[in-house]
Amino acid sequence: MPKVILVRHGKTVWNAEGRYQGKMDIPLNEEGKEQAKKVGNALKDFPIKAVYSSPLKRCRDTAEEIARHHGLTVVTDEGFKEIDHGEWEGMLASEVEEKYPELLKLWRERPAEVKMPGGESLRDVYERAVEAFERVVRKHESEDLIVVVGHDATNKVIMCHLLETDLNKFWAFKQANCGITVLEYEPETKKVIVHVANATGHLGKEIDFEVQKSL
Repeated sequence: MPKVILVRHGKTVWNAEGRYQGKMDIPLNEEGKEQAKKVGNALKDFPIKAVYSSPLKRCRDTAEEIARHHGLTVVTDEGFKEIDHGEWEGMLASEVEEKYPELLKLWRERPAEVKMPGGESLRDVYERAVEAFERVVRKHESEDLIVVVGHDATNKVIMCHLLETDLNKFWAFKQANCGITVLEYEPETKKVIVHVANATGHLGKEIDFEVQKSL
């Protein structure tokens, strides 16, 4: 089966501040640039045949750090763009909670039922991200290893698709900045094997910060 390494982009200033960024083209911050270099180094000895990315700069720059070790050109695909948060873009979670308390509660509890005001729903993201994912995997031979660099929401809906999970289980999948997920996937049979999920050891953390906070 084709093998896929799914990566989330490095950290941005808005990630650090807890702002909804969505389709806004926010670049990597200094920590994010270091994370991108570390994920590139972590994958430099893998026989990667192609690197795909969202066209947004935070993903593209992360993807470039991976591709440069393999002499590859990053291929961007609009399907991998982050969810359009609409009116929430640029807002802190506390500001969204103040202005849209009921909708934010629904987003946290039953996200598949939410359409962002002036933006997208998870179903919208699912349709374009899954179509892009299936399309790029089908381009490759059974033994090829490819990388897809995406965003939090796009990577999560792809995982929902692969594991045939309801979109309301969206929050069950963690996607840390520059976390690595390794899987095999056969589009024809829909067979999937997840080897590694959201690994962050290459970033110098044996355990993710969000996990530390919860212990």
